[in-house]
Amino acid sequence: MKLKYLLAASVVSLSAATVIATPAYAQTITSGVEGTVTDENGNAIAGASVTVTDTRINQVRNSTTGADGTFRVSQLPPGGPYSVTVTADGFEGQTVEDVSINISGNTDFTFSLTSGVANTIIVTGARARVTQIAVGPGTAFGSEVLENFPSITRDVRDIIRIDPRVSLEQNNDVDRVSCLGGNDRSNTFTVDGIIQSDVFGLNGTPFAARNSLPLPFDVIEQ
Repeated sequence: MKLKYLLAASVVSLSAATVIATPAYAQTITSGVEGTVTDENGNAIAGASVTVTDTRINQVRNSTTGADGTFRVSQLPPGGPYSVTVTADGFEGQTVEDVSINISGNTDFTFSLTSGVANTIIVTGARARVTQIAVGPGTAFGSEVLENFPSITRDVRDIIRIDPRVSLEQNNDVDRVSCLGGNDRSNTFTVDGIIQSDVFGLNGTPFAARNSLPLPFDVIEQ
């Protein structure tokens, strides 16, 4: 399952580790990698091969750089670790390992290949100039934060309020989610693209479930 909280002008996103077998891929919250491949002089390298490997399941996705040296691999499950390898004829290839991606946006790489023999070396993320491309104002929480954050109730609202723009407001003994002081009806809480929020304000919670949370806290991975 994947879940996303849209909070007015902000985005707080989480993805759950449990996977439901379903063909509705359009509903799945995913991430991706993209970037540019150049030579040591900064000239774009067209036709370079890019291999993205999800080392959790050894799933491989391939791409090729265009005329401007850019590439993009989308619809990748968030998390990791991933490895990204770039090779081109007449150049020394490069691999970046232990790459983690999140649902706040794609991870961007800038590879600068050196002319030479066609072997592949392992480089650091700093050398490949790895950056996070945000799709908008938002926050993604990784498994390390989720595992170490103290939460007695095991409620996803405990995680969401880590974002400084988010607060929980008591209304009829229920913690309702407010972003930047706005009403929680301007928020949208989805699981695999299906709305789980209290759209009409009829429930005793801010979620679609009247007396329970939409999913267990411990199934959330990111």
